[in-house]
Amino acid sequence: MTGDNVTQKNLLTEKEIAKIAAREAVKVFMEESRKHDIAAEKERDKVKNTKRLLSSYRRAKARMLEEVEFSEDEKMDLRWRFVEDLMGSASSVVSRSEMTMISDEKRRKEDAYLIRCIEKAVELYGKECQEIGSEEVKRRFRELRMMYLEEKIYTVQQIAETENISEKTVYKDIGIACKVLAVYLLGI
Repeated sequence: MTGDNVTQKNLLTEKEIAKIAAREAVKVFMEESRKHDIAAEKERDKVKNTKRLLSSYRRAKARMLEEVEFSEDEKMDLRWRFVEDLMGSASSVVSRSEMTMISDEKRRKEDAYLIRCIEKAVELYGKECQEIGSEEVKRRFRELRMMYLEEKIYTVQQIAETENISEKTVYKDIGIACKVLAVYLLGI
């Protein structure tokens, strides 16, 4: 009987070890699954952010063309005109007008930076597409330019007709192109 008890104890120990190993394996699997989900979410965000930046390209460029940048002398002259017009509350007017000019100038600089970044990223992506030489890669680049960068605004349907592909393919191609462009634009 003593031999049976030792064997039974060893079996229970082996079962317990198997349970512990299974629990640990499940923990490791869940952690790896979570890491994979986080990476996939970052990838989706990267494409979404790239599309968002590209969507603002035309507006930023139009604002840059419409706005007139004031010289420092003109800015000073405008400040004094505000003061002269509203002598009673000159300090509050100066600070408000000053803040307006500062915020306009800041937005203008941000727009200029955004435009330069997008144009440089697109230029690098275009070079990559030319080097690869694949017609599919070149088509994706053309679609990206039509969708976001050309002066003329194209619809997905117009792009599909121009490239002689389905609208579904246009969406897929734009997603792939934005994923590649994100590397140049966002540095990731």
